[in-house]
Amino acid sequence: MANIKGFMEKVKIPENISVIPKASAENGGNLKAVRKTLEEKMNEKVKIYGFIGMEVYDLAKENRIEIAEIKTYLDKMDALNAEVEVLEKQKEELERKSVKKNICVCGYKLKPQDRFCPNCGEVVERDTVTCVCGAELEKSAKFCNVCGKSMEDIMKSQQAATVQMPAMKECICGAKVPAGQFMCMECGRKIED
Repeated sequence: MANIKGFMEKVKIPENISVIPKASAENGGNLKAVRKTLEEKMNEKVKIYGFIGMEVYDLAKENRIEIAEIKTYLDKMDALNAEVEVLEKQKEELERKSVKKNICVCGYKLKPQDRFCPNCGEVVERDTVTCVCGAELEKSAKFCNVCGKSMEDIMKSQQAATVQMPAMKECICGAKVPAGQFMCMECGRKIED
């Protein structure tokens, strides 16, 4: 118990987290208000647990505290960090490969003329350029080998088409929403400007 008391003195919880109830359930408070306040308090608890966990992890890594009971959790966190690092490298590699295979990062099979993914709305990065005739050209080419159009003209037509595309915003649910649209068609939330 002395370990934990000493630890609690070392943990710094951000001061912007309030622990004062925002709505009182006393004297006839309604159920909706009580549920909302309860949910807010539970979310605050989760945040505080998160901050405590981050502090414990950082202090343990710096050898500033030693609590035998949490050593297994710290070992699990180290293993997870190693797995995350491996997965991030795999993700980067798969993203690099998908660019060359006309597959979006979301897994959708793209057509050669797609500049945006029709499934998720992501911008399609390519090493090649698609001519207006449909031929796929290396960016270093000066002319299209199918129709003879100059690369300069091809790039101008693509830039003009890109300018005409509506600007996209992202809803908190992750859906892409055209600028000016006030409601997400995926989740129904109001889009704030």
